[in-house]
Amino acid sequence: AKQYGVDRFSSDAMDVITDPEVDAVWICSPSQFHADQIKACAANGKHVFCEKPIATDLAETVEAINEMNEAGLKLMIGLQRRFDQNFIRVKKAITDKEVGDTIIVKLCSRDPGPPPFEYVKGGGGIFNDMAVHDLDMTRFLVGEDPIDIMAIGSCHIDKSIEVLDGSEAFDTASCIVRYPGGVKAMVDVCRQSSYGYDQRAEVLGTKGMIATDNVYP
Repeated sequence: AKQYGVDRFSSDAMDVITDPEVDAVWICSPSQFHADQIKACAANGKHVFCEKPIATDLAETVEAINEMNEAGLKLMIGLQRRFDQNFIRVKKAITDKEVGDTIIVKLCSRDPGPPPFEYVKGGGGIFNDMAVHDLDMTRFLVGEDPIDIMAIGSCHIDKSIEVLDGSEAFDTASCIVRYPGGVKAMVDVCRQSSYGYDQRAEVLGTKGMIATDNVYP
């Protein structure tokens, strides 16, 4: 804080959330704390920008959203790919029917290396913590909410996480998503890629295909 000239700081999140001079709070704590901190912000009249996910289970997610809505406050989640020019270009191609009617959407996300055990434990698992970006992007590109999702996961990179519960024990996963209009989406994610970050999308339509690759310096 001193390095960047910040006069007021605290190691206690509640000091910030309850501060009457604070209008909005950026929540970037570990995933398992998001829901309680969002609800605390709602109780104290603070708008929220929160890193994904909202919570590590559905019930807490719905509760946090409802409390923000009831308080008349804004809640935005850090799903930044909706603002990425590559994905915006793909969305435009779909909207403008450049590739015809959408048939299949494919998304790939791979990180350069796995997070530490302490981060994975309690974080809600690979679907909540990592694949959430890709699942959101399928909704963004298709323009509908899914009706069916099939998912499978496994552990190939960091065997130490296999002692954890549920999808926290996975570092690799695949999803197939079905939408009301018949479009299918396929997602694959992995915590480690030897060649660095990998974020790609492909849309097959009745009149063609559009894909976005990684941006290289």
